[in-house]
Amino acid sequence: MNSRLASLYQRYIEDTCTHEEREEFLSLVAENQENGDITSLMDDTWDKIKTDGLLFPHAGNMLQNIIASHQKPVVKKISWYRYAAAAAVLLVTGAGLFYYNSHHVILNSFQDPGLVTNTIKAGQNKATLTLANGKVINLDSTTNGEIAEQTGITITKTEKGQLVYNVAESAKKASTTSPEIAYNTITTPRGGQYQIDLPDGSKIWLNASSSLKYPTLFSKNERKVELTGEAYFEVAKMTIKESGHKKARMPFIVVTSKQQVEVLGTHFNINSYEDESITKTTLLEGAVRVSQIGSRKTVNLLPGLQSVLNNNNLSTRAVDTEEAVAWKNGYFQFNESDLGSIMRQLSRWYNIEVIFKDNKKSEELFHFKASRNLELNDMLKIFELNGIKLKIERRTLIVEP
Repeated sequence: MNSRLASLYQRYIEDTCTHEEREEFLSLVAENQENGDITSLMDDTWDKIKTDGLLFPHAGNMLQNIIASHQKPVVKKISWYRYAAAAAVLLVTGAGLFYYNSHHVILNSFQDPGLVTNTIKAGQNKATLTLANGKVINLDSTTNGEIAEQTGITITKTEKGQLVYNVAESAKKASTTSPEIAYNTITTPRGGQYQIDLPDGSKIWLNASSSLKYPTLFSKNERKVELTGEAYFEVAKMTIKESGHKKARMPFIVVTSKQQVEVLGTHFNINSYEDESITKTTLLEGAVRVSQIGSRKTVNLLPGLQSVLNNNNLSTRAVDTEEAVAWKNGYFQFNESDLGSIMRQLSRWYNIEVIFKDNKKSEELFHFKASRNLELNDMLKIFELNGIKLKIERRTLIVEP
């Protein structure tokens, strides 16, 4: 065990590090990912959290603050001329194209008939809810208010594009004795997103082309949901009684096609689209354990870390968490992301197909932030001004060589 790493780790979770010590700790985490030291330290913390809860309520923001003050690219370096061009686009205020401040970039609307002949709107709050009895409710066309009732549980749709579950006391008592569990599924299409407040108080934001299967009422010992696509979770803390009078945190488990994530009251994001080669879990607050399905591989995450499951390899890395949850906050944010992955996000949000005439174009890197409320033609100006030739035919975007 690296004694310096162990010492800094303890000071880190107690939030007593100096700025220099935090910088040193982050560097040591990156250097010691392979030897198991950091995993061992995190395992010990995980065990303590399961019984005692988070030792320090502000711990969730610590690594994020480090990353914010010391950001470094986590992918290959962007070529200087591409980086300069992208930066120039983001700062061209004189031409009236962009407004920029320290928080975000907004592209003002303007037309160029050479690029787009039809208007493609940004995505919006759209989803379908499939009840346990098979009934399907189209949420974007259903009137606001109570839309369903399931054995003491009322489901309400709000004007802000979210579902809220309210559980009667009689239903809560029945859940402790009844072995039957009813499951609902909420599904967003391409060009849609939705928010749901689960019966336990957990809040979930569902991105485009995603689905979440969940029980109408959780059992007394376990909370488990199934996810496809991408979602941001704010999990409510709950306790269960163990032997004697001792209480422990009730885990919240998210299952995808490739992994299982166990949490204990926390904020995190999971990106698990089938058309992406990797599955990413990003922790913002609390504690998370990620396990690969069909394997014994497991990693524990501290706030500000991201697990990456790629070709049977499960690893962790420090990331800018703002990029991971930008979609939930109404933005696209790409920190030196390749054009291929960017276009996959755009295709889901704008409900379009994307074709690359030359696959090498998909490897070009971009660094920018823009509102998800932009119409497609405005969004594409970012790429055109950086030398990417584009053409739209109906709902198909063609990236020229």
